[in-house]
Amino acid sequence: KRLPWPAGFQELTADRVAKGFTVAQIVAGLYPDMEPFDERGANEAGFPWKPDFSQINPAYFDMADLRVAHMVQSGIAPCIVGEWGFFLGFAGQSALERHWRNLVARWGAYPVVWCAAGEATMNYYLNRPKDEAEAAERLKKAQTAWSEIIRGIRAADAFGNPITIHPTQYGREQVDDPKVLDLEMLQTGHSGYTTLSANINSLSNALSRDPVMPVFVSEVNYEGIIESSREEIQRFLFWSSMLTGACGHTYGANGIWQVNTRAKPYGPSPHGTAWGDLGWEDAYQLPGSGQLGLGKRFLERFPWWQFETHLEWVEPHQTPENRLACYAAGIPGQVRVIFVPADQIWAAWSGKLAIKGLEPGVSYRATLFNPKTGKEQDLGSVSGDENGDWFVPKPPIFQDYVIALAR
Repeated sequence: KRLPWPAGFQELTADRVAKGFTVAQIVAGLYPDMEPFDERGANEAGFPWKPDFSQINPAYFDMADLRVAHMVQSGIAPCIVGEWGFFLGFAGQSALERHWRNLVARWGAYPVVWCAAGEATMNYYLNRPKDEAEAAERLKKAQTAWSEIIRGIRAADAFGNPITIHPTQYGREQVDDPKVLDLEMLQTGHSGYTTLSANINSLSNALSRDPVMPVFVSEVNYEGIIESSREEIQRFLFWSSMLTGACGHTYGANGIWQVNTRAKPYGPSPHGTAWGDLGWEDAYQLPGSGQLGLGKRFLERFPWWQFETHLEWVEPHQTPENRLACYAAGIPGQVRVIFVPADQIWAAWSGKLAIKGLEPGVSYRATLFNPKTGKEQDLGSVSGDENGDWFVPKPPIFQDYVIALAR
C-alpha cells in the first residue's frame, strides 16, 4: 500500500518507460527489511500468506496481478523476486515451493524473469550464527534448498522463462549447482567511491568462471543511499560495467526500494536503523536514472551485444590496480566506445589520452558524448598516425565523457 495503486504505481512505471528502462525487479510479497507480517508489507487485501504459512491468500495476489499486468502492458518485463532468502527459515522449503507454483501459474505466460530469492543465503538480521561452523552448516543447507526450489520452478514453467537468483555477492554461490541458473546476478556494495573497484573486480571474476553465463550487477550503490552514491557514481557504474562485458545493468534509488512516502518514511529496518527518508515521489526523479537512460539509448545505436572489451584500445586504461582509468569495448574495424572517467580527464586536457591501434587505411567518425546531458560534439573524421594512435582533444568541461568511433 505504500506505493498507491493505480496512480502511484502507474506514475513510477511511466517514468521508467520514458527513461528507457526495460526490466524492473519486484518482490512477490515476502519482503526484505521486515519481519513476516509487518504491517508495511500488506496490500489492499492483506498479506500474501496466513500467519502460520499454511495457506496463500489469493486476494493478495489478485491485487498483485493488476500491477504485474500494468508493467507488462507498459513495456517493462518484471523480474519476479519470489521472496527474501531468510523466509526459508520462517516459512520452510515446502511453503516456498507452493509459493513459487502460485507465481508461475499466475505470471509464467508473461515475459518475466524468475529470481528465486533475494540475498538467498543471508540469515535473518537478528538471527546470526553463533560461530563459523554453524554459519557453514546453514549455508550448505540453504544452497541445497535453493537449487531444489529452482528445479521446481523450471519444472512448473512451461514457457521456459530465464531463472536467476539475487545474492549476497555472487549468484552462483547461493546454490550448490550453478548450472540451475540461466544468468548470474551480483551484489557488489553500497559504499560509493570505495565500491567502484569492487564492482568491476566482482564482475570480471564472475565473467571468467565456469559455468559461463550472462552476468550483470543486480544491486550496487543505490542513488542516494547513505546520503551518497550520487549521479556521477551511477554513470561510472553503468559505463564501466557495460564496457566490461555485463549483459545489462541495474539502477536502484534509495527511497524507491523501501518505498518511503513523503508523509511516512518506511522507518527502521529490524536492526534498528533506517536507510533513508526520501519519498519515492522524489526519489524517482533523482538525476542518475535519467542519465542512465541517456547512456542506454546511446549504446543502442550500435550492436552493443556484440561488443568485446579491448583495453588496449585506450591509454591510460583501467587495470586491477586502478579501476578508475578508462574503459574500452567494441567491434574491431567497426566501432569503438571509450568511457573516460572524470579522474582521467586530465590526460585528455594535457593531450595524453590516446585511442590506440587504429587500423591502417580506416577512418572513423568520432563523437564526444556527454553522459550527463546527452549532448554530443562531432569531432570529425579521424584515423591513426604512423603508430595507429589518435589523441583526444581537450574536453569542453572537466567531467566524465564517452567517446565513440564509428567506421
